[in-house]
Amino acid sequence: MAIIWVAPLIIFIWLAAITYFLIRIHRRFKSPTALFPVAGLRFSLVRFNPFSDTGGEQSFVLSLLDGVGNGILLTSLHGRGMTRIYAKKVTAGKADQELSAEEKSALSQALNQ
Repeated sequence: MAIIWVAPLIIFIWLAAITYFLIRIHRRFKSPTALFPVAGLRFSLVRFNPFSDTGGEQSFVLSLLDGVGNGILLTSLHGRGMTRIYAKKVTAGKADQELSAEEKSALSQALNQ
């Protein structure tokens, strides 16, 4: 008869432990700047459709910058039958390569936060 209570008790203890750790993680990282306490994190996401044969804005540009404007631009282009991902370095708010209109938009949004 005691075996019937073992499985629910183990599940209860496991859920209590997970809840405890999730609460601790939430308290530690309440804001994105908690991850980078010195400089702060600035980011933006711009979705777009680069190809006329695909629907929905499946492609995107993700801008991840620190407080002084250093970071990366990740561009993902999704087409019918292919996906390409590009990364461009950003130093002091300026990219090291030519930027598309969408990349310029993502970079300016992140810089203006």
